[in-house]
Amino acid sequence: MINVGTIGTSWITEQFIKASQLTNLYKIKGIYSRSAYRAKDIATIYKTDYYTDQLNNILFDPEIDLIYIASPNSLHFEQAMQAIKAGKHVIIEKPMFSSVEEWHQAHEEAKRMNVFIFEGALHIHTRNYRRMKQLVQNKIKNSEQPFLGANFNFGQYSSKYIQYRDAMEHQQIAPNVFNLEYSGGALMDLGVYPVYVVLDLFGLPNSVRYNAQKGENGADIFGTILFIYNNFQVSIFISKAVHSKLPSEIYIDDETIIVHDVSRISKVELINKEGQRADVIDYKPENYMYDELMNFADVINNPDSIHQKVRYEDWKQLSLQVVQTMELLRKSANISFDIEE
Repeated sequence: MINVGTIGTSWITEQFIKASQLTNLYKIKGIYSRSAYRAKDIATIYKTDYYTDQLNNILFDPEIDLIYIASPNSLHFEQAMQAIKAGKHVIIEKPMFSSVEEWHQAHEEAKRMNVFIFEGALHIHTRNYRRMKQLVQNKIKNSEQPFLGANFNFGQYSSKYIQYRDAMEHQQIAPNVFNLEYSGGALMDLGVYPVYVVLDLFGLPNSVRYNAQKGENGADIFGTILFIYNNFQVSIFISKAVHSKLPSEIYIDDETIIVHDVSRISKVELINKEGQRADVIDYKPENYMYDELMNFADVINNPDSIHQKVRYEDWKQLSLQVVQTMELLRKSANISFDIEE
Protein backbone atom coordinates (compact mmCIF):
# COMPACT_ATOMS: atom_id res chain seq x y z
CA MET A 1 0.00 0.00 0.00
CA ILE A 2 1.33 3.43 -0.99
CA ASN A 3 0.61 6.00 1.74
CA VAL A 4 -0.23 9.45 0.39
CA GLY A 5 -0.37 13.04 1.58
CA THR A 6 -2.18 15.58 -0.58
CA ILE A 7 -1.53 19.29 -1.19
CA GLY A 8 -4.53 21.27 -2.41
CA THR A 9 -8.26 20.82 -1.87
CA SER A 10 -9.82 21.63 -5.26
CA TRP A 11 -12.10 19.30 -7.23
CA ILE A 12 -9.10 17.61 -8.87
CA THR A 13 -7.79 16.55 -5.46
CA GLU A 14 -11.12 14.94 -4.71
CA GLN A 15 -10.98 13.12 -8.05
CA PHE A 16 -7.50 11.92 -7.16
CA ILE A 17 -8.67 10.63 -3.78
CA LYS A 18 -11.62 8.80 -5.36
CA ALA A 19 -9.38 7.23 -7.99
CA SER A 20 -6.84 6.23 -5.33
CA GLN A 21 -9.55 4.45 -3.39
CA LEU A 22 -10.71 2.61 -6.52
CA THR A 23 -7.23 1.18 -7.14
CA ASN A 24 -6.87 -0.33 -3.65
CA LEU A 25 -3.17 0.46 -4.01
CA TYR A 26 -3.08 3.82 -2.24
CA LYS A 27 -4.08 4.98 1.22
CA ILE A 28 -4.73 8.69 1.76
CA LYS A 29 -3.29 9.51 5.15
CA GLY A 30 -2.87 13.29 5.35
CA ILE A 31 -4.68 16.23 3.78
CA TYR A 32 -2.88 19.58 3.68
CA SER A 33 -4.47 22.93 2.91
CA ARG A 34 -3.67 26.50 3.91
CA SER A 35 -7.24 26.46 5.20
CA ALA A 36 -7.62 24.03 8.09
CA TYR A 37 -11.39 24.16 7.68
CA ARG A 38 -11.19 23.09 4.03
CA ALA A 39 -8.67 20.35 4.86
CA LYS A 40 -10.98 19.09 7.61
CA ASP A 41 -13.92 18.94 5.19
CA ILE A 42 -11.99 16.78 2.72
CA ALA A 43 -10.54 14.58 5.45
CA THR A 44 -13.99 14.02 6.94
CA ILE A 45 -15.66 13.19 3.62
CA TYR A 46 -13.00 10.67 2.58
CA LYS A 47 -12.14 9.37 6.06
CA THR A 48 -8.41 10.09 5.90
CA ASP A 49 -6.18 9.69 8.94
CA TYR A 50 -5.67 13.39 9.55
CA TYR A 51 -5.68 16.91 8.14
CA THR A 52 -3.34 19.85 8.68
CA ASP A 53 -2.59 23.43 7.69
CA GLN A 54 1.13 22.88 8.34
CA LEU A 55 2.89 21.48 5.26
CA ASN A 56 5.75 19.97 7.25
CA ASN A 57 3.30 17.64 8.97
CA ILE A 58 2.85 15.63 5.79
CA LEU A 59 6.33 16.23 4.37
CA PHE A 60 7.99 14.70 7.42
CA ASP A 61 5.43 12.06 8.26
CA PRO A 62 7.57 8.88 8.13
CA GLU A 63 4.56 6.80 7.09
CA ILE A 64 3.85 8.85 3.95
CA ASP A 65 5.49 7.55 0.77
CA LEU A 66 4.10 9.94 -1.82
CA ILE A 67 2.91 13.55 -2.03
CA TYR A 68 0.22 14.55 -4.50
CA ILE A 69 0.52 18.24 -5.50
CA ALA A 70 -2.51 20.08 -6.90
CA SER A 71 -1.74 23.63 -5.86
CA PRO A 72 -1.52 26.69 -8.17
CA ASN A 73 1.04 26.14 -10.95
CA SER A 74 3.61 28.58 -9.59
CA LEU A 75 3.80 26.68 -6.28
CA HIS A 76 4.50 23.28 -7.82
CA PHE A 77 8.28 23.60 -7.95
CA GLU A 78 8.87 24.74 -4.38
CA GLN A 79 6.48 22.18 -2.92
CA ALA A 80 7.84 19.37 -5.10
CA MET A 81 11.42 20.15 -4.08
CA GLN A 82 10.43 20.10 -0.42
CA ALA A 83 8.75 16.73 -0.85
CA ILE A 84 11.60 15.24 -2.87
CA LYS A 85 14.20 16.39 -0.34
CA ALA A 86 12.07 14.74 2.34
CA GLY A 87 12.41 11.46 0.42
CA LYS A 88 8.88 11.32 -0.97
CA HIS A 89 7.73 10.34 -4.43
CA VAL A 90 5.60 13.06 -6.00
CA ILE A 91 2.70 13.28 -8.42
CA ILE A 92 2.33 16.83 -9.71
CA GLU A 93 -0.76 17.95 -11.56
CA LYS A 94 -0.20 19.24 -15.08
CA PRO A 95 1.51 21.46 -15.98
CA MET A 96 4.28 20.06 -13.83
CA PHE A 97 6.49 23.15 -13.74
CA SER A 98 6.64 26.71 -15.07
CA SER A 99 10.05 26.45 -16.74
CA VAL A 100 12.55 24.02 -18.19
CA GLU A 101 15.05 24.99 -15.50
CA GLU A 102 12.62 23.95 -12.76
CA TRP A 103 12.03 20.63 -14.54
CA HIS A 104 15.75 19.83 -14.62
CA GLN A 105 16.39 20.84 -11.02
CA ALA A 106 13.52 18.74 -9.70
CA HIS A 107 14.41 15.65 -11.72
CA GLU A 108 18.07 15.88 -10.75
CA GLU A 109 17.07 16.07 -7.09
CA ALA A 110 14.63 13.16 -7.50
CA LYS A 111 17.42 11.06 -9.01
CA ARG A 112 19.74 11.98 -6.14
CA MET A 113 17.09 11.07 -3.56
CA ASN A 114 16.09 7.90 -5.44
CA VAL A 115 12.42 8.87 -5.70
CA PHE A 116 10.02 9.09 -8.61
CA ILE A 117 8.42 12.25 -9.96
CA PHE A 118 5.28 11.94 -12.10
CA GLU A 119 3.30 14.50 -14.08
CA GLY A 120 -0.46 14.08 -13.69
CA ALA A 121 -1.25 14.22 -17.42
CA LEU A 122 -4.07 11.75 -16.92
CA HIS A 123 -5.28 11.58 -20.54
CA ILE A 124 -1.99 10.18 -21.83
CA HIS A 125 -2.28 7.22 -19.47
CA THR A 126 -5.84 6.17 -20.24
CA ARG A 127 -6.60 2.95 -22.10
CA ASN A 128 -8.62 5.08 -24.54
CA TYR A 129 -5.54 7.09 -25.46
CA ARG A 130 -3.40 3.98 -25.89
CA ARG A 131 -5.94 2.57 -28.34
CA MET A 132 -6.22 5.88 -30.17
CA LYS A 133 -2.44 6.19 -30.49
CA GLN A 134 -2.21 2.71 -31.97
CA LEU A 135 -4.98 3.57 -34.43
CA VAL A 136 -3.24 6.76 -35.57
CA GLN A 137 0.12 5.04 -35.95
CA ASN A 138 -1.37 2.17 -37.95
CA LYS A 139 -3.38 4.48 -40.20
CA ILE A 140 -0.37 6.67 -40.96
CA LYS A 141 1.86 3.64 -41.56
CA ASN A 142 -0.59 2.18 -44.04
CA SER A 143 -1.70 5.44 -45.64
CA GLU A 144 -1.49 5.81 -49.42
CA GLN A 145 -1.18 9.60 -49.41
CA PRO A 146 1.17 11.93 -47.52
CA PHE A 147 0.02 12.81 -44.01
CA LEU A 148 -0.90 16.51 -44.01
CA GLY A 149 -1.85 17.22 -40.41
CA ALA A 150 -4.49 17.67 -37.73
CA ASN A 151 -6.60 20.21 -35.88
CA PHE A 152 -7.13 20.08 -32.12
CA ASN A 153 -9.79 22.09 -30.30
CA PHE A 154 -10.21 22.75 -26.61
CA GLY A 155 -12.39 25.69 -25.66
CA GLN A 156 -13.78 25.47 -22.14
CA TYR A 157 -15.57 28.44 -20.61
CA SER A 158 -14.04 28.86 -17.17
CA SER A 159 -16.20 29.21 -14.08
CA LYS A 160 -13.62 31.82 -13.00
CA TYR A 161 -13.94 33.97 -16.14
CA ILE A 162 -16.72 36.21 -14.79
CA GLN A 163 -14.72 36.65 -11.60
CA TYR A 164 -11.70 37.53 -13.75
CA ARG A 165 -13.67 40.11 -15.76
CA ASP A 166 -14.96 41.68 -12.55
CA ALA A 167 -11.45 41.78 -11.08
CA MET A 168 -10.09 43.51 -14.17
CA GLU A 169 -12.93 46.05 -14.15
CA HIS A 170 -12.27 46.96 -10.53
CA GLN A 171 -8.46 46.67 -10.74
CA GLN A 172 -8.35 43.77 -8.33
CA ILE A 173 -6.25 40.60 -8.25
CA ALA A 174 -7.22 38.04 -10.88
CA PRO A 175 -8.10 34.44 -9.99
CA ASN A 176 -5.07 32.13 -10.00
CA VAL A 177 -5.99 30.47 -13.30
CA PHE A 178 -5.91 33.89 -15.06
CA ASN A 179 -2.98 35.28 -13.07
CA LEU A 180 0.55 35.26 -14.49
CA GLU A 181 2.01 35.43 -10.98
CA TYR A 182 0.57 31.95 -10.49
CA SER A 183 1.68 30.75 -13.96
CA GLY A 184 -1.90 30.95 -15.19
CA GLY A 185 -3.53 31.39 -18.59
CA ALA A 186 -5.26 29.26 -21.21
CA LEU A 187 -2.04 27.70 -22.51
CA MET A 188 -0.95 26.44 -19.10
CA ASP A 189 -4.39 25.33 -17.98
CA LEU A 190 -5.84 23.83 -21.17
CA GLY A 191 -3.17 23.93 -23.86
CA VAL A 192 -0.99 21.42 -22.07
CA TYR A 193 -3.51 18.64 -22.89
CA PRO A 194 -3.35 18.83 -26.71
CA VAL A 195 0.35 19.71 -26.61
CA TYR A 196 0.97 16.44 -24.79
CA VAL A 197 -1.01 14.50 -27.40
CA VAL A 198 0.59 16.17 -30.42
CA LEU A 199 4.14 15.67 -29.16
CA ASP A 200 3.48 12.05 -28.23
CA LEU A 201 1.86 11.25 -31.58
CA PHE A 202 4.09 13.23 -33.94
CA GLY A 203 7.25 14.16 -32.04
CA LEU A 204 8.93 17.54 -31.70
CA PRO A 205 8.09 20.01 -34.50
CA ASN A 206 10.56 22.13 -36.41
CA SER A 207 8.96 25.34 -35.17
CA VAL A 208 6.10 26.49 -32.96
CA ARG A 209 4.02 29.64 -32.67
CA TYR A 210 1.27 30.78 -30.33
CA ASN A 211 -1.01 33.61 -31.41
CA ALA A 212 -2.62 34.60 -28.13
CA GLN A 213 -5.46 36.95 -27.31
CA LYS A 214 -4.65 38.40 -23.91
CA GLY A 215 -6.71 39.92 -21.16
CA GLU A 216 -6.01 43.24 -19.45
CA ASN A 217 -3.40 41.71 -17.13
CA GLY A 218 -1.50 39.97 -19.95
CA ALA A 219 -2.84 36.47 -19.31
CA ASP A 220 -3.80 34.57 -22.45
CA ILE A 221 -7.50 33.72 -22.63
CA PHE A 222 -7.93 32.71 -26.29
CA GLY A 223 -5.49 31.65 -28.97
CA THR A 224 -4.20 29.37 -31.71
CA ILE A 225 -1.05 27.26 -31.67
CA LEU A 226 0.72 26.15 -34.83
CA PHE A 227 3.23 23.28 -34.97
CA ILE A 228 5.24 23.06 -38.21
CA TYR A 229 6.82 19.73 -39.19
CA ASN A 230 8.77 18.82 -42.33
CA ASN A 231 5.78 17.77 -44.41
CA PHE A 232 2.73 18.55 -42.30
CA GLN A 233 1.36 20.91 -39.69
CA VAL A 234 -0.87 20.73 -36.62
CA SER A 235 -3.03 23.55 -35.27
CA ILE A 236 -4.48 23.80 -31.77
CA PHE A 237 -7.27 26.15 -30.68
CA ILE A 238 -7.58 26.84 -26.95
CA SER A 239 -9.65 29.19 -24.84
CA LYS A 240 -10.87 29.63 -21.28
CA ALA A 241 -13.27 32.41 -22.32
CA VAL A 242 -15.43 30.55 -24.83
CA HIS A 243 -17.00 27.11 -24.92
CA SER A 244 -16.30 25.14 -28.08
CA LYS A 245 -18.21 22.02 -29.04
CA LEU A 246 -15.80 21.19 -31.85
CA PRO A 247 -13.92 17.91 -31.49
CA SER A 248 -10.32 17.39 -32.57
CA GLU A 249 -9.55 15.87 -35.97
CA ILE A 250 -6.64 13.93 -37.46
CA TYR A 251 -6.68 13.62 -41.26
CA ILE A 252 -5.35 10.45 -42.92
CA ASP A 253 -6.11 9.73 -46.59
CA ASP A 254 -9.87 10.11 -47.10
CA GLU A 255 -10.64 9.37 -43.44
CA THR A 256 -10.82 11.57 -40.38
CA ILE A 257 -10.16 10.39 -36.84
CA ILE A 258 -12.47 12.42 -34.61
CA VAL A 259 -11.40 12.81 -30.99
CA HIS A 260 -13.98 13.98 -28.47
CA ASP A 261 -12.64 15.87 -25.42
CA VAL A 262 -8.89 15.87 -25.89
CA SER A 263 -8.38 16.20 -22.12
CA ARG A 264 -10.07 12.82 -21.49
CA ILE A 265 -10.18 11.05 -24.89
CA SER A 266 -13.73 10.03 -24.01
CA LYS A 267 -14.74 8.94 -27.52
CA VAL A 268 -13.00 8.40 -30.86
CA GLU A 269 -14.78 8.01 -34.20
CA LEU A 270 -13.64 7.25 -37.73
CA ILE A 271 -15.44 8.91 -40.65
CA ASN A 272 -14.72 8.67 -44.37
CA LYS A 273 -15.43 11.07 -47.23
CA GLU A 274 -18.79 9.40 -47.87
CA GLY A 275 -19.84 10.27 -44.34
CA GLN A 276 -19.80 6.71 -43.04
CA ARG A 277 -19.03 6.66 -39.32
CA ALA A 278 -17.67 4.03 -36.97
CA ASP A 279 -17.22 4.29 -33.23
CA VAL A 280 -13.65 3.19 -32.55
CA ILE A 281 -13.55 4.03 -28.85
CA ASP A 282 -16.49 4.80 -26.62
CA TYR A 283 -15.55 4.00 -23.04
CA LYS A 284 -16.07 6.21 -20.01
CA PRO A 285 -14.40 4.93 -16.85
CA GLU A 286 -15.73 5.54 -13.38
CA ASN A 287 -12.76 7.84 -12.81
CA TYR A 288 -10.40 9.08 -15.54
CA MET A 289 -7.46 9.18 -13.11
CA TYR A 290 -7.65 5.46 -12.40
CA ASP A 291 -5.34 4.33 -15.23
CA GLU A 292 -2.57 6.82 -14.47
CA LEU A 293 -2.58 5.89 -10.79
CA MET A 294 -2.36 2.20 -11.66
CA ASN A 295 0.60 2.99 -13.94
CA PHE A 296 2.36 5.08 -11.32
CA ALA A 297 1.86 2.38 -8.68
CA ASP A 298 3.41 -0.20 -11.03
CA VAL A 299 6.57 1.91 -11.25
CA ILE A 300 6.74 2.65 -7.51
CA ASN A 301 6.13 -0.96 -6.51
CA ASN A 302 8.53 -2.46 -9.07
CA PRO A 303 11.51 -0.07 -9.16
CA ASP A 304 13.95 -2.75 -10.38
CA SER A 305 11.81 -3.92 -13.30
CA ILE A 306 13.37 -3.12 -16.68
CA HIS A 307 9.91 -2.69 -18.16
CA GLN A 308 8.90 -0.15 -15.52
CA LYS A 309 12.20 1.70 -15.83
CA VAL A 310 11.65 2.09 -19.57
CA ARG A 311 8.07 3.31 -19.04
CA TYR A 312 9.22 5.86 -16.50
CA GLU A 313 11.99 7.16 -18.78
CA ASP A 314 9.51 7.46 -21.65
CA TRP A 315 7.17 9.54 -19.46
CA LYS A 316 10.08 11.71 -18.34
CA GLN A 317 11.24 12.43 -21.88
CA LEU A 318 7.73 13.31 -23.03
CA SER A 319 7.26 15.55 -19.99
CA LEU A 320 10.53 17.34 -20.80
CA GLN A 321 9.48 17.85 -24.41
CA VAL A 322 6.18 19.31 -23.21
CA VAL A 323 7.75 21.80 -20.79
CA GLN A 324 10.30 22.83 -23.45
CA THR A 325 7.56 23.36 -26.03
CA MET A 326 5.31 25.24 -23.61
CA GLU A 327 8.17 27.62 -22.82
CA LEU A 328 8.78 28.24 -26.53
CA LEU A 329 5.08 28.88 -27.09
CA ARG A 330 4.95 31.45 -24.29
CA LYS A 331 8.02 33.20 -25.67
CA SER A 332 6.46 33.38 -29.13
CA ALA A 333 3.39 35.06 -27.59
CA ASN A 334 5.43 37.32 -25.26
CA ILE A 335 3.95 35.72 -22.15
CA SER A 336 6.34 35.85 -19.24
CA PHE A 337 6.20 34.51 -15.70
CA ASP A 338 8.45 35.96 -12.99
CA ILE A 339 10.39 32.70 -12.91
CA GLU A 340 11.49 33.25 -16.53
CA GLU A 341 12.58 36.85 -16.23
